[in-house]
Amino acid sequence: MKGTCGVLKTTQHSRTGALFAGVPFLRLKQAMKPLYIKRIVLLGDSVAYGYGTQGGLATYLKQTFPDSEVTNFGINGLTSDGLVERLQLHRWDEAIREADLVILNIGGNDLLRAFKTGGPQQLIRQFGQLKRNYRKNLLEIYRYIRDTSSNAMIVQNNLYNSMKKEVQYFGFTNLLITIWNTAIGEKDIIVARLNAMGKNRSIWLDSIHPNEDGYKIMNDLLKTTLADRGYSVHSGDH
Repeated sequence: MKGTCGVLKTTQHSRTGALFAGVPFLRLKQAMKPLYIKRIVLLGDSVAYGYGTQGGLATYLKQTFPDSEVTNFGINGLTSDGLVERLQLHRWDEAIREADLVILNIGGNDLLRAFKTGGPQQLIRQFGQLKRNYRKNLLEIYRYIRDTSSNAMIVQNNLYNSMKKEVQYFGFTNLLITIWNTAIGEKDIIVARLNAMGKNRSIWLDSIHPNEDGYKIMNDLLKTTLADRGYSVHSGDH
């Protein structure tokens, strides 16, 4: 892939792996396969945009990938319907085509709009249809990015529950978000699980958006996700 900022993927020696495949808990020495990130594109809503902060996730991505260029197309209030519509305008094609990494944060406003319109009862009634529509939109978004940039790594953040436990609808919201997140993902789509963010009360700007510390944790969870997939993120020295 293009670029100068290093991310390394672990691979096993096939013969050694076959020899010790049946041995539990054995740590095998691994070779490192470099993958380079030069251009990053952020797509999605106000969380992608970095609402209320100096740059949101983009700031910390620049620290993680210091030789990269980060393009942020996040839009406050954007729904998954809106993201599909924006992509179909083709104004972002050049940036997506050149991207090595595309990060998605979308879907929260799909739920939030229904809740604001009719409260929890309407949200429950519409939830199944909302989730089906969200899934349809995600598949279209994934397809569009893949068709535009076949080499880009795609990472989507799942939804977190930023509500305080003492709030009346905490348990209800937690359940809905857990079910909602099952719509996320597809073959070759990496899902960054941000659930842990909801457990930290000091990282919120308001009831929805992370503050600067929150975006730092989001970036750390992204690095953890890549590590879980066998990638080791380095500062760019190689």
